[in-house]
Amino acid sequence: MTAPAEMSEAALAARPALRADVVLGPGLRSGGTVVHHVKDPRTGWFYRVGPREHFIMSRLDGSHTLAEVADEYLAAFGRRLAASHWTQIFTMLGGRQLLAGTADPAALARLADAHAERSRADRSPMRRRRALFHPDAWCAAAARRLRWAYSAWFVVPALLAVVALEVFVAAHLPALSADARGGAGLWLSVPAGLACLWAITALHEAAHGVTCKHFGGTVPEIGIMWRFPMFTPYCKTDDVVLFHRRHARVATAFAGVFVSLLALLPVLAWWALSAGHPVSRGLAAGLLVFGSVTAWLNLVPLLQLDGYHMLAHALRAAELRTETVRYAGLVLRRDPRRLAYGRADRWIYSVYGTVAGIVLGGGYLALCAAWFVSLDRWAGPVVAAVVPVCVTLLILGFLAYSRRRLSSSGR
Repeated sequence: MTAPAEMSEAALAARPALRADVVLGPGLRSGGTVVHHVKDPRTGWFYRVGPREHFIMSRLDGSHTLAEVADEYLAAFGRRLAASHWTQIFTMLGGRQLLAGTADPAALARLADAHAERSRADRSPMRRRRALFHPDAWCAAAARRLRWAYSAWFVVPALLAVVALEVFVAAHLPALSADARGGAGLWLSVPAGLACLWAITALHEAAHGVTCKHFGGTVPEIGIMWRFPMFTPYCKTDDVVLFHRRHARVATAFAGVFVSLLALLPVLAWWALSAGHPVSRGLAAGLLVFGSVTAWLNLVPLLQLDGYHMLAHALRAAELRTETVRYAGLVLRRDPRRLAYGRADRWIYSVYGTVAGIVLGGGYLALCAAWFVSLDRWAGPVVAAVVPVCVTLLILGFLAYSRRRLSSSGR
């Protein structure tokens, strides 16, 4: 539908609708504003709109007239929609082919091709993806069969079992480490341990997909990702930003770590039953230690892993890390735009940024000091100082490169 220059009574009586398959997401914190994600499953695009656009789009359902939408908009925002506003809205919706009855198959195909091209271009040498198959139907079947696993009757005892497992691993860490070192030789323990950890990681990613499907999302692909310096499975669960229930978003992010830790419970039994068999006991001990450490790292919210996404979803924050960096830059430059942030936004970005800066900065300084001490013993103080400086310059260069890519992509 195209709005005329002046909204006639006939135009205001129209009842336009979005396409039935278009999905509107909840409001998420993004800097000092709120954004909503809009998914077009026919093209793959996830668009972002503000609360006013979302308000209007949510009422384009074929039952509301434009006059009714305008009245509700006036009551909600205290402003009346002028003809120019309607023109802008319908131009946007028409350009993205989101309106029912007016979508052009050729235009939709061009949008789908543009999305695929952007996905291919949005890769860095540090990160590559190769889709292996489309698991949506499989995830749907698994979600139906595992519906019981999302009830409190299973989740609560399983969480208690996982906590008990991690307490045991922490309390017996020296003994487990000794078993791991005294087990099989590297020729067996390394490939066997990596194979087992890789299998657990595959279960981890599948858990994300099945949980996303359980809460009504779509799982478009599972594949292999090159994340420097290793290959690892991945599962796309982009639909998580469309879930209106916060606990569904957090649970989808947590599902991978949860299943990884549950997978270690039989490994603990394997370790306990393999006394007197150093090779078997060593493999089990290594899996318990490295599997637990990997899970703990995944939950650290300062790394962009599951714990980070859990925290971002809990705070209803889109791109928490990027927005934190942006807000810190505004504060350091004393940019007046920082005043547009609400109180909750200022607290979230300030606290997260401060903690991240202290922990990551302090950890990196400690690492540089360890490098210096180690290198100074055999190469002297000059080489010991040059290596951390060169590594720091490389990291700063990579961050600057990433920032330029981020800016050029329009994010």
